[in-house]
Amino acid sequence: MLKTSPLVLIFFLFTLSTYCQEGFFIEKGRRSAKIKFDLVNNLMIIPVELNGQELSFLLDTGVSTTVLLNLEEVDSVMLKNAQKINLRGLGGEELIEAYKTHGNELKIGKVTSKNMDVFLIFTKEVNFSPRLGVPVNGIIGYDFFKDFIVEVNYARRFIRAHDPNQFRKGLSGYKELPLRFFQNKPYINSTVQIMDRKTDVTLLLDSGLGDAVWLFSEDAGIQVPEKSFDDLLGLGLLGDVTGKRSRINSLELGNYELKEVSAAFPDSLSLQGLKLFEMRNGSLGGEILRRFNMVFDYRAERLFLRKNRFFDDPFNYDMSGLIIEHSGFVIVESTVAVYESNGYRRTEGKEIVLETGLQNRKTFELKRAFKIVGVRKDSPAHRAGLQVGDELVKINGRDIFRYDLDEIISLLASEEGKLIKLVVNRGLASLKFEFRLEKVL
Repeated sequence: MLKTSPLVLIFFLFTLSTYCQEGFFIEKGRRSAKIKFDLVNNLMIIPVELNGQELSFLLDTGVSTTVLLNLEEVDSVMLKNAQKINLRGLGGEELIEAYKTHGNELKIGKVTSKNMDVFLIFTKEVNFSPRLGVPVNGIIGYDFFKDFIVEVNYARRFIRAHDPNQFRKGLSGYKELPLRFFQNKPYINSTVQIMDRKTDVTLLLDSGLGDAVWLFSEDAGIQVPEKSFDDLLGLGLLGDVTGKRSRINSLELGNYELKEVSAAFPDSLSLQGLKLFEMRNGSLGGEILRRFNMVFDYRAERLFLRKNRFFDDPFNYDMSGLIIEHSGFVIVESTVAVYESNGYRRTEGKEIVLETGLQNRKTFELKRAFKIVGVRKDSPAHRAGLQVGDELVKINGRDIFRYDLDEIISLLASEEGKLIKLVVNRGLASLKFEFRLEKVL
């Protein structure tokens, strides 16, 4: 069962304009192209080739431009015709230095663009990979979706780009919902019930948001439920995004109703400069979108939905109070037993082993390392004594390098009362802690 992460969302707000450029096309002779993705904390990570360099991009309906991140990891990419610009990101008011480049070749499976604009974020501190535990070199959204009818299958982890003029997929059982666009970003109408009040809302359709839904509590009819807690909601271009985390009674999309939905309410500081679209009341993220098979038709401004096997999954959240990220790699020594020959005898041109022995041989491998980068106040982890900077060694007796980040996050959101035993390194000391997962909502 997939678990939602309260830690990870990726969201961009660009204060710049774009112009028409040559789009994507499917390899000649094909009506469609299938592209597999990795699902990490409800986010779709797809393989992309940029100017011959193999990279990993987040597929994000919430962005209007294609962005390259983590320059130190991809400095061999030759970007063309660079022009310096400034843009604004979620998390504050400060402008970030970036470069707009033209004429790039970008391939996604059997889909290609020969003349793509790519925006390079030059600030090395902007790095989302540690929070996801996998490399994320860039983000793509509207540039891809606008040229195709795009089918998204979260259950089987693939997308399929269809030529709009040769689209043949049957849509029986799907519900059609209208989209509207502002600055090349899709918005959808929904209804939320908070306590005893129902409110119609307009939400950014944002597959780059790991949470279920964000709601702007300063809007009329939207208030933070009494039962809530302060939390780090995610990471934006300018740093951490903070706010309240709670539950709402329900969220409706057309005829579909989801109940007891986890919801985040970003604080006003994090939202400065965000609401360019005056009708917007929040964002609809991956923890809800993954519960549907979807077909996007940007040209006709419509979305088709059909619930999948994840639809009735509970909306879980972290019950430990820990924020953990990938912190690089460590060298792990292990011993393996191998048979080694001690000699040979030649008989009639053939070599025969005289004797063998079981030998121990040391091996060294690079393994994933994780550290604690946040501890929520008054949480089980906080009361147990865990601190920011603690390096994880073991969880419940299992070496930390045997987990991936998604597994750790799922474990910490799994079951109220579950006992969690941690071994951590703090400086030169090895320390043991234990606590039980605790529901707040």
